[in-house]
Amino acid sequence: MNEKVGRKRIAGLGLLFVLLTAEALPGFGLDLSIKISGSYDFLALNDINRSLQGWTEFYKRKAASIPGWTFGGGKVGKLRGGFGLEGEVLLNLTPRWAVGVGSGFSYSEVTESRSAITVEEKVVSMVYVQPTKVVAKPLVVSGYHFWPLGLKLQIYFRAGMGWIWAKYVDREGSKKASALKYAYTSVQSASGRGALIQGGLGVKYVLDQSLGFFCEASLRRAKVSSFKGETGTLYFFEEYNSSLDFWQAKIKMRENEPGGEDVRSVQKAVVDFGGCALKLGFFIKF
Repeated sequence: MNEKVGRKRIAGLGLLFVLLTAEALPGFGLDLSIKISGSYDFLALNDINRSLQGWTEFYKRKAASIPGWTFGGGKVGKLRGGFGLEGEVLLNLTPRWAVGVGSGFSYSEVTESRSAITVEEKVVSMVYVQPTKVVAKPLVVSGYHFWPLGLKLQIYFRAGMGWIWAKYVDREGSKKASALKYAYTSVQSASGRGALIQGGLGVKYVLDQSLGFFCEASLRRAKVSSFKGETGTLYFFEEYNSSLDFWQAKIKMRENEPGGEDVRSVQKAVVDFGGCALKLGFFIKF
């Protein structure tokens, strides 16, 4: 099934479910809520960070190997976390039980300024960058259980599963330190999808019958390793640079799996959107 078609079908089924159940709400004494949240996600993007570190190490060693060149320093780019936004429609089965269908996005990015390193190449000062970005769009079906702690406070547990669609983009560029814009010589873009499961524990403050605020801590498992682009599959591997005598970790698009004596640790690149997240948001009850 085409990825876009599959995503539209799943979203359509979720919307149809909500519409059909909404028709039956008055007769069964059920109601709907909308849950909106923003989050900070602590991600474990190991392959990407190893590739960024390998890219920085390449320029350090290259500068050290050429007479008259000096490595001027800079930040080692690293994806540490991401930001997310989630919207969910909840069907409240009882005062304590609910089911929901939700989606949104999360992203993490190393910008030009966060990846910039400087190399003094004799009489010219050069700046090199490798901005990198990952974006995820999940579709999740969840179950909720609420426990009242009083008239205004509730705690709840959430468990869910679904699919996650992801995109990976990186670029490599350079400029003279005096120039305003970078010239980009390499651009990679790939998309993939994978399954996810998640659970969360939250505290809800009920302001009135129609509005409540919450904070939630959640854990998610969601690894994507099937990234495809126009020119092939995204692989993680280490490639030996004989002139600099080191194995450089890389994430590169290849039509075929990398091989040879100067390549090791080959695998499809993994972007791990799993980890923990802290969420703040609100419920609106109809």
